[in-house]
Amino acid sequence: MVPSKAPHGGGDVSRSSGSRIAWGLIALALLLGAPGARAEGESAPIPVNVLVTYLSSDGTGVDPSARRLDEKLRDQFKYDSLQVLEKRRIDLEMDGVGTIALPNGRAARLSPIHRGDAGVLMAVDVEGAAKMDARVQNRHLLVIRAGRYKDGDLVLSLEPDYR
Repeated sequence: MVPSKAPHGGGDVSRSSGSRIAWGLIALALLLGAPGARAEGESAPIPVNVLVTYLSSDGTGVDPSARRLDEKLRDQFKYDSLQVLEKRRIDLEMDGVGTIALPNGRAARLSPIHRGDAGVLMAVDVEGAAKMDARVQNRHLLVIRAGRYKDGDLVLSLEPDYR
């Protein structure tokens, strides 16, 4: 290996020791959690399927697109009608805040705090109804009562769906 002169008359530095220094700096940045040094996917947006539903006893039955939610709610709420009011997918930035306007005039704010093997830790604040930090496994439902609406209840369900 041919040594090269260091700038400004500093001593000889071989290319291999320069590489070791560069790799050492990269490793140090990873250990310290420097911006831009996160593992791939850790800072990627987290897609979340959102379902806003209305539970009541008006006799209209269960919306077929909400069968999975109905199975989960049957033992927790008393209702005979479940109507899907809104269904969408949002991308939440890590440590950012996503807001969902609810039909009862309230807002739900969602903020992912951490994503790991056990799921997504998310801060959830539904004005006047619920405030919590909850860990939700990928492709599992987090169901939150979002307050009264008309003659029944609003329910918000969140399902992270990332790869």
